[in-house]
Amino acid sequence: MKYIINILLIVVATGCLGKTQPEQRSAVDLHIIDSLALMYKEHGRLKSANGDKRGAIEDYTKAIEIDPNYVTAYYNRAIVKSTIGNKKGAVKDYTKVIELDSLKSGAYYGRGNARAFLGDTKGGIADLTKVIEIDPKDVDAYVSRGVIKYEAGNLEGEISDYRLAIENHCEPNADLYNNLGRALYDLERFKESAEAYGEGIKYFPKDYRLYYGRGLARKRTGDKKGACEDWMKSSELGCVQANMLLPLCEEYIQEKNDSLKRHKGN
Repeated sequence: MKYIINILLIVVATGCLGKTQPEQRSAVDLHIIDSLALMYKEHGRLKSANGDKRGAIEDYTKAIEIDPNYVTAYYNRAIVKSTIGNKKGAVKDYTKVIELDSLKSGAYYGRGNARAFLGDTKGGIADLTKVIEIDPKDVDAYVSRGVIKYEAGNLEGEISDYRLAIENHCEPNADLYNNLGRALYDLERFKESAEAYGEGIKYFPKDYRLYYGRGLARKRTGDKKGACEDWMKSSELGCVQANMLLPLCEEYIQEKNDSLKRHKGN
C-alpha cells in the first residue's frame, strides 16, 4: 500500500511540473522571432527618419519575412512606399494591414489617398468614408475626401464635407477653412467665401492664405477697403501673391498713411 502511495505522489509531483522541454523551446523560439522582427522594424523606422527610404523598406520587409502578420511593419512600409511614389505598392501593404486589423483607420486613410492618386476616385472616397465611420472627428479624413471630390469636379460635395467636419466639432484645421473659402469662391458665393476665410482666421491668425483668399472674396463683394486690408496683412505674413496685388491698393494705402500723419499731428 505504501508503495502505491509513493507512486501516486510521484505522478502528482511530476504533473505539477512546469512546461515540458519542447514547450519551453517553442516559447523561446517565439520570443526570438518577435525580437528579431522588432529589431528590423526599429531599424526601418530609424532609416526612414534619416532619409534612407529604400533601406527602410528592406528592413520592414525582413521583419515581415520573420513575422508575416506584423501589422506595424506592413503599415510603416506602406507609408514609406507612398512617400517615394510607389502608390501601388502602398495600396497593397495598406490592404494587408486592413486584413489583419480592420479597424486601423490610418490604413484606410493612407490607402484612400493612394487610390485617389492612382485615379480610383470611388475607392479613395470609400476608404476615407470608412475612416470617418471609425472616427467621426478625424478632420484630415474630411479634408482629404473633400479634396478628392474637388478634383472630381464635385464642389458641392467638397463643401458638404468641410461643413460636416465643422458640425461634428472636429479640431480646427487651416486647410479645411482655406479649401472651404476657395470652393465657395469658385461657385461665386463670395460673401460666404469671405465668411469662411474669416472663421479660419479666428483660429489661425498667422496663416497668410486665409487673408489672401478673404481679400479676393471681399473685392468681389465690392469691399475694396477690406480687400486691401487683407492683402496688406497677407503680405506682412509673407505672401508673394499678395504683394502683386498691392498696387491695386495704392489709393487706400495713401489714405491710410495720410490718416496716420494727421493722427500723429494731433
